[in-house]
Amino acid sequence: MKLKVLQENLNKSLSNLQKAIPSRPQLPILSSILIEANKDGCTISATDLYFGVKSNVQTDIETEGVAVVPGKQFKEIISSLNPGVLTLEFSAGSLKILSDKTKTSLPCQSSDEYPPFPQVEGEEYGISADHLEKIEKYISFSASTDQARPVLTAVLFKFSERGFEVISTDGFRLSVLLLNGSKKYKKERSFLIPAKSLSEVYRIMSKLESTEVKFKISQELKQIFFSINGVLVFVRLIDGNYPPYEKIIPSEFSTEVVFDSEELMDNLKRAMIFARESSNIVKLIIGEKNVEIRSSSPSFGNYKGTLNNIQVKGLPGEIAFNIKYLLDYLSATKASEHWFGMNESLKPALFKPEAKNSYSYIIMPFKVNN
Repeated sequence: MKLKVLQENLNKSLSNLQKAIPSRPQLPILSSILIEANKDGCTISATDLYFGVKSNVQTDIETEGVAVVPGKQFKEIISSLNPGVLTLEFSAGSLKILSDKTKTSLPCQSSDEYPPFPQVEGEEYGISADHLEKIEKYISFSASTDQARPVLTAVLFKFSERGFEVISTDGFRLSVLLLNGSKKYKKERSFLIPAKSLSEVYRIMSKLESTEVKFKISQELKQIFFSINGVLVFVRLIDGNYPPYEKIIPSEFSTEVVFDSEELMDNLKRAMIFARESSNIVKLIIGEKNVEIRSSSPSFGNYKGTLNNIQVKGLPGEIAFNIKYLLDYLSATKASEHWFGMNESLKPALFKPEAKNSYSYIIMPFKVNN
């Protein structure tokens, strides 16, 4: 194999692979990058068997071939070189990287040992950049990071007569987003996609300034295949039964409040100073005309803030939350107003950025002693 490539083009393509090269691979060869040059062009690939990326690179191919090079070292060498033409030549078990001032050689492994990328067949779906951005902002942060329950580390894609819904939960909070304008499906289907992998798809899409991402899903292979402007992303789906989240979403509320976003955020930030030593618990006391935000610290004392720029409908009430869940929600939505509905103090409560928004954020409250 011998080819010429611009350093800046190769470096950009390598950045697409950064999350696909494992630091602690199951197999030694998975720490490598696969370079393939043939009549269809040149691609570079990496995979950890659960997440893989294949990226096109614009090159001038003199001789076709395949090389498997150490991933970390190859990336570091290419990024360290100045912009300009590079020559990559594979022979006698090593890859030579030539620039106008340097000559580097890296040992290669047999390409026969590198795991093949699956051929994913199935119905093709499309998702706009705007919708994928909303999923990243409103949904991904609610997924769990605890690998002990893999299902909760996933984002649920659900296609039904309602349209395209996206759901995540860590067992303490739940995010549900109905994508506006999405196609309605007569046959209901759902898939569990690792939240971290979906965030990486969003990163690649943003970097490539793509307006739409196409994807196919293979239930037989348990794989989802994304296509983004010449970059292919392969993700192993998570197998398992998702919690029956619909059952905890309240449909009626005894108390409803419309908050001013800035007033609520300011008070929660101050309450956080005192809540850190008390399991991050903050209490909302809802009266007829105002809402009190309270938190306490064994070391520093207590905080009480009064919110007057609100609208209250229904019964007075009290409820306590993990304040970090509230701050995550407010940071993600950035709306001017927030609608809040609750029933009893220990039943799930619901937040929406504006009352009729297609996004719902449900939080499980905590029991606290007076």
